[in-house]
Amino acid sequence: MSWFYIVIVSQFCNAGAQLLDKFLLTKKFPRPVVLTFWTAVANLLGVVFVFWDFVLFPGWALLILSICSGIAFTIALQFLYVGLKTGEASHIAPLVGGMVAIASFVFSYFWLGERLTFYQQIAVLLLVVGSLLISFEKSKKHNGWHVGMLWAIFSGVFFALSYVMSRAVFLETTFSTGFVWARIGSFAVVLPLLFSAGIRQSLFAKSTEQKKTSKSGLIILAINKVLAALYFVGMNYAISLASATIVNALAGLQYAILLALIYVCTKKMPKFFREQFTTHELIQEGAAIILIIAGLAFLVY
Repeated sequence: MSWFYIVIVSQFCNAGAQLLDKFLLTKKFPRPVVLTFWTAVANLLGVVFVFWDFVLFPGWALLILSICSGIAFTIALQFLYVGLKTGEASHIAPLVGGMVAIASFVFSYFWLGERLTFYQQIAVLLLVVGSLLISFEKSKKHNGWHVGMLWAIFSGVFFALSYVMSRAVFLETTFSTGFVWARIGSFAVVLPLLFSAGIRQSLFAKSTEQKKTSKSGLIILAINKVLAALYFVGMNYAISLASATIVNALAGLQYAILLALIYVCTKKMPKFFREQFTTHELIQEGAAIILIIAGLAFLVY
């Protein structure tokens, strides 16, 4: 059962990364586009896969599709960060996860010709209900639906589009080929941001206080990306030890773990991280997360 503990640790890492995303947006990078830029730069490290069966030119169609996959991924990140900036992480993150699964179904159906089984249809229903339930947020800033939820939906759609395009590429060429070109596309799409004087000023701080804040933010961002990398490696290693179906079904635990981490931080470290919780909201979020986890379980059944 060593794979089970690896999955649990991996889910903690991913939930921790999502928590740090919210912290960075709240304390270090008030402009989501700055966090998007540095994340795209960090993603460029993925070109290390160029040393594994990489094909420099897989053909124009696959090359363009790979690059577009990376572009869609970065756009999804921007929408995610705007959503996290606007709303609470305990609502935004699960909503994005639910929308990724739903949108992936739609894109795969019309693009790749994939059809839903009976259990996958149940999964879609559970994900829709869970996503709608988690989208109701009651806090000092919001009471019910708000624009942050719309950004979360856009983020989920673009993440799904990125994943489906990657899937289409992987069906025709090697993993490293699609992955490397996608990382290049993810980085290339943020380069035009450097033409904006305002964004350049935010990226490359000049005052002593700005430099201090930016430096500490980049350190936390590095920790964030290490956690994300550990999640990626851990999940893939667990799949090498056990059924991919079971491992992927447990992926929904990240939302329950994230909710628990946010609750603990709110109670124990309010200066670090704070969200509003009521008994009614905890029950509602718990029920929504259970529905999303169940939907993901049926998805891979």
